[in-house]
Amino acid sequence: MDGSARGIGAAATRDDGTLEFLGVAVETSSPSFLANGLVEGIVYSTDEGSGRVEAFRRADGFRLTALGGRKVSGSFPCHLTVTADRLYVSNYGDGSVDIFALHADGRIGERAQTLHGAGSGPRADQGGPHAHATHVGATILSADLGADRVHVHRLRDGAVERTGSGAFPAGTGPRDFAESHGSVYLLGELDGGIYLIDEEASIRSSGRVVAHWAEGDHAAALAIDAAGGFAFTGLRGSDRVAALRLSDLSPVADVPTGGSWPRHLALEGDVLHVANQLSNTVTSFRIDAGSGIPRPIGRLEHVPSPTYLLPVR
Repeated sequence: MDGSARGIGAAATRDDGTLEFLGVAVETSSPSFLANGLVEGIVYSTDEGSGRVEAFRRADGFRLTALGGRKVSGSFPCHLTVTADRLYVSNYGDGSVDIFALHADGRIGERAQTLHGAGSGPRADQGGPHAHATHVGATILSADLGADRVHVHRLRDGAVERTGSGAFPAGTGPRDFAESHGSVYLLGELDGGIYLIDEEASIRSSGRVVAHWAEGDHAAALAIDAAGGFAFTGLRGSDRVAALRLSDLSPVADVPTGGSWPRHLALEGDVLHVANQLSNTVTSFRIDAGSGIPRPIGRLEHVPSPTYLLPVR
């Protein structure tokens, strides 16, 4: 919201791993989160400002064609998880998670269910529940940034039922999940913590994304390399990219993003792209395979308010 973009943009990857901006794929409002559909050519987006989720189909070239969408029950939808027949939508504003049916062609069906949040935390950003992400695996996990909890759900008789909840240290701000080789990791936005968790949201081990956490920083998305050796996150505030070793959840390095407010990042092979929302840039880094250290290789300028990077399938 409050950005300068006209909708969802498209970029192509050059031979050297950097990006080339192609143009606007489709005009739409507040597309703060994107997800590939399991149906070929389908892309989903949140419309954070108007409280909707939208579906698109890839057309000729890089264009997207709108297929319609649905209104969410809560406010400020910020995350999507796609399964074969469901779309899970995390609503930051009121802490709810909406579950929509998906049609065989990828279109969004009726809202089937809503899971509600409750609770708060000690920080200013935690005045109430703030659903921020879901992960579907052996169980269905939902991260509540406001309540410092990860809720656990199971499918029973076709419905999603909450069966438990895992508590995290006060002020963690659970934000994002990432899975690697069967293990699930959780990122804390407000404390810079990273947690290896099990299917019941119990903490198995924990670490820090950086050796020196800057007061006021907010950790963004979590990305893990294909080998499962290193993880990366952006630090909004100090404008750094942090790299850490997954084997012991220890910091490896942190480097400047070359922009302002690294809202999201995405890996393409050994290249990490970082969306700097407030400087309208995307910086590309090549990851050293041995050390995990990101080294800048280029920067895409004049990208209006980049908030999410989705390598399309």
